[in-house]
Amino acid sequence: MRFPRIAAVLAATLATATLAAGTARAEEVIDLKFAVFTPEQEITYQEAIKPWVQAVEEAAGGRVRIQLFPGGTLGRDGSKQIKMLNDGVADIAFIIPAYNPGLFPDNWVIELPDTSRTAGEGSVAFWRMVESGRLRGYDGFEVLSMVATSPYLLHGNKPMNRVADLKGQKIRIAGKLEQQCVEAVGGVPVGMPITKIPESLSRGIIDATPMHYAALYAFGISSATKHHYHAALGSMPFGFVMTRERFEALPEDVQKAMEAEGGEKLARIFGAAMDAENARRLAETEAAPGQTIVIPTAEDAAAWSAAMAGCSDRFVAEQENGPALAAAFKAELDRIRAE
Repeated sequence: MRFPRIAAVLAATLATATLAAGTARAEEVIDLKFAVFTPEQEITYQEAIKPWVQAVEEAAGGRVRIQLFPGGTLGRDGSKQIKMLNDGVADIAFIIPAYNPGLFPDNWVIELPDTSRTAGEGSVAFWRMVESGRLRGYDGFEVLSMVATSPYLLHGNKPMNRVADLKGQKIRIAGKLEQQCVEAVGGVPVGMPITKIPESLSRGIIDATPMHYAALYAFGISSATKHHYHAALGSMPFGFVMTRERFEALPEDVQKAMEAEGGEKLARIFGAAMDAENARRLAETEAAPGQTIVIPTAEDAAAWSAAMAGCSDRFVAEQENGPALAAAFKAELDRIRAE
């Protein structure tokens, strides 16, 4: 008669062990790899990317551990960040959509000259465009946030005192729209990733590059430039992304932590950090010996604006749903400025 009692005890013990094992699995820490091609000392890495990781880990109650790989540790080529996600080399990546135009065909909206004035407003507007589903290419991804740089200015090692001085200069570009805008002022476009710019300037492969001041210093470009022409091009978009499959495999509480700390909240943090760093680096450049900063005259500014408007209008007209997308982005900027 003792056998039923023994069986009951064994069953209870087994149930307890199973429950404990299930609880342990539920509470185990999930490790994720975050690929960041920008240098560790870069301001948005320090003031936006790292704090986001810390905030997510805290919001998830320690259920996730995100290991950062800055400086291209997992892969320096900005155009290969999406491939690293698809291949499982990284779980999260900081991407440049413009480096994958075939995959993200509508990101040119943030690259249009004479649209966003700061990284802050550009980042929020770009995030809202992606979040609302108006930009193609993101269906297979979980977009944690989208951000943008400050508008690009021209920096080089040859004098740039007026628009006419750009004729024949070899200027680095990172996309078709930028290419057309450089051609519109007589420049010779040369495509290359940002990591190749310092050496290419030093060796005469290029004469100038569109860039914001923060990146001049973060990527070592400042040592190869001494002429700065303040005629604005567009901004460059960036994204915090995972594959949809990898994101959906995460526990719901980890997903919610990423969403709560990402999105527009992260876009605003990123934009504010970049705008502040740009102002600081501009002041540093102004104070440095041997640096020439040129603000276009009214006549030159008008010539530049006319050239940019021409290339922008042609480019927009060539894009699928181009005029509507450009108008939607500008309307989003207007809403942000009115907030």
